[in-house]
Amino acid sequence: MNLTINPNPGTAAIALFDGARGAVAAAALVVRNPQVMSTICRDAPGLAGQLVAQLPEAGAGLLHGITLGTVLAAGWQKSRELRAAAVRSHEEGFRGKTNQARLAAHSITSEHRPYVEVYTDERKVLTITFSVDLTFTIGLLHAGIRDGRLVTLHPGGNCEVAVSWGMEGFKIGEKKVPIRIPAVAVPLGAGILLARPPF
Repeated sequence: MNLTINPNPGTAAIALFDGARGAVAAAALVVRNPQVMSTICRDAPGLAGQLVAQLPEAGAGLLHGITLGTVLAAGWQKSRELRAAAVRSHEEGFRGKTNQARLAAHSITSEHRPYVEVYTDERKVLTITFSVDLTFTIGLLHAGIRDGRLVTLHPGGNCEVAVSWGMEGFKIGEKKVPIRIPAVAVPLGAGILLARPPF
């Protein structure tokens, strides 16, 4: 999928901490907590020192890998209204034309559970699970649909994303951030596939 919309912020790490460096620092604060380390390392207490040094960067890498535009695209692919418009776009008289679909204010939620596996001497000893929960609140949206694809967006209201990040039940950070989308139609390159042709 080639998604060219570039909402600001672009990844979960940037939304929470203005970048990977901030995410590493926030994770390091949590990992240094003795209660956190005793919970994480209950089955391998001898690894605590090494994990304090390496786990924050590994966790931040997971957070930085979650792209907000991709999450939005996946949510819109599930929209009944957009899918119905995409199916219609394959009908005679609509093919090759960009037709407008209106999508009322809505929310898109996405839950991610990435994990880090810890090995000693090529034997897995721990799996540490992170949680990344995203909730997008999107104002009124006018969408351009052509040949089964979402090809343009024209937002008509405020948009924001709420991000929450944790590790093994311990909260690392949470924040609400406005998404700045231009007040003009935003082209989406080749578009986001919503419905394949019926033939």
